[in-house]
Amino acid sequence: MKNLKLLAAITVACSALISGLQAAPITYSIVDNAAYQNGYTVSGNITTDGSIGALSKSNITSWNFVITNTATSTFVASASGTEATGANRLQASATQLTLPPVAGASSFTQSFLSFRQGGSGMLLWNRLRINSESGAEGYLGQNSSGDVWLTGGNNTTVDLQSTAGGDWIIGTAAAAVPEPSTYGLLFGGFTLAVVAMRRRTSKQA
Repeated sequence: MKNLKLLAAITVACSALISGLQAAPITYSIVDNAAYQNGYTVSGNITTDGSIGALSKSNITSWNFVITNTATSTFVASASGTEATGANRLQASATQLTLPPVAGASSFTQSFLSFRQGGSGMLLWNRLRINSESGAEGYLGQNSSGDVWLTGGNNTTVDLQSTAGGDWIIGTAAAAVPEPSTYGLLFGGFTLAVVAMRRRTSKQA
């Protein structure tokens, strides 16, 4: 009976811990690389399910963006949706969404993230390498007038904001702060476990 009570208390504590560590959605702000966008401004958000590490398009839960002409503040394109249209080699930490540089390869290799909603607009972050040569790196926005390359192009390399390892930072988020309820669950679970262990120890004495 004593062991059952201890086991129950530990189970409660573990449940509280797991609850506190469960992934919560993360919203990243799209990084605006103004110096490399040929006169355009990009803003918006990308929300994921909170997964860390390698992501697929199924991990994207919502997104929105607006592209404007920087000099004239003229609207160019915008769109929003609830899933990505494509993702390859996308990486996530608690504070950054990144695309790694593409290693040398003997064939077409690519890392990218893309969004499209109907015909209203699309946004593509693209890094590619063909036959071990650098390919396009940059945003591609689209509206009813056609494609607008915001930076880069075929056989170019652009010095976009990146990590020390060369990963292209496409979104940033503030470090998450646990909710008070999370601390409450953790404290309650561990308190029950400690109380059960003390009672067991005192009775054995």
